[in-house]
Amino acid sequence: MKYGDHITRNRGAIRFLALALGIPQALIGLWALLAPRSFYDDFPAGGDGWVAALGPFDAHLVTDVGALFVALGFLMCFAAASLRRGTVIAASVAWLLFAVPHFLWHSFNLGPYDTPDTVGNAVSTGWLVAGGALLLWLVLRPATRPATAAAPAAGTAAGQDGIRIPVVSDAKAGPLARMAFRQSRREVGKVMDPIRVYAHHTTLMLGYGAFETATGRADRVEPELKKLVAAKAAALAGCEFCIDIASGLAGEAGVPEAKLRALPTYADSPELDELERLALDLTVGMTRTPVAVSDELVARLREHLDEAQLVELVHEIALENYRARFNWAFGIGSQDFAAGSYCVRPEAVPA
Repeated sequence: MKYGDHITRNRGAIRFLALALGIPQALIGLWALLAPRSFYDDFPAGGDGWVAALGPFDAHLVTDVGALFVALGFLMCFAAASLRRGTVIAASVAWLLFAVPHFLWHSFNLGPYDTPDTVGNAVSTGWLVAGGALLLWLVLRPATRPATAAAPAAGTAAGQDGIRIPVVSDAKAGPLARMAFRQSRREVGKVMDPIRVYAHHTTLMLGYGAFETATGRADRVEPELKKLVAAKAAALAGCEFCIDIASGLAGEAGVPEAKLRALPTYADSPELDELERLALDLTVGMTRTPVAVSDELVARLREHLDEAQLVELVHEIALENYRARFNWAFGIGSQDFAAGSYCVRPEAVPA
């Protein structure tokens, strides 16, 4: 699953792979950039001379190649640090634009090398292509429906049992609704039932979709903290759909299960840090009716967050409350988003 532009699926694998590509590339580039003659004579290991075997020394060419390697390595490391979908895709494409021609050229110019060097050359340049392609695939591959979810009957919507109005099926969806359905399938592997309900009113559906998109792209607050407060708000509101998807998104965003299990007793839990406990205090206060958020709580939060971050955090909690009330009104239930991971439990709002 993906939430806005933040990568939530395969985060560990994507980060590891990007660093495994980027760090060696940057280090090799620094060698060529800072000591071009040594790089020419000795790469990849002292005296091997893979570069020297290909032609006369050209300091300008070696230095330029070193700068290119450093730039690509830095771009890949930046992508690993940000884990933004657009950044990782751009870094992977740029990497492959270099790696594929690099691999092909070396594949057809192995004459100067003996057998061990030929194998080493083919493996090292092939790894650059395979690693970049795998990274791009991990980011772009569509989410799959959990194995435990039953397939819907033809022309019906999965999870629609119990919803208080008929949902818009694929067969009855108009062009705008079909676009929204495709986007939902691309992001979470299925059409979310709230979208099928919203599809009765396409103007509101588009406005709500834009609102969710803007929320997903907001990145001033750590994704893990936002997933944590969303799960807490969903549990307090008791919305079955919200609890299900918030738990699934939290797990895929890397929120430790221990933190999710600690939500009912968060105030005394050693699993949570001070900011997380304050953010959960805010969540409890905002989910009460009437809302109960004190000046003191906001002041303590401002010790950790600037104004934009505080706005983003409050917005996240308020939006989760909105989702819960909309879904409650229509009786929208679980769609097995949390299948295979820990699912938080409904909680009563403290008096």
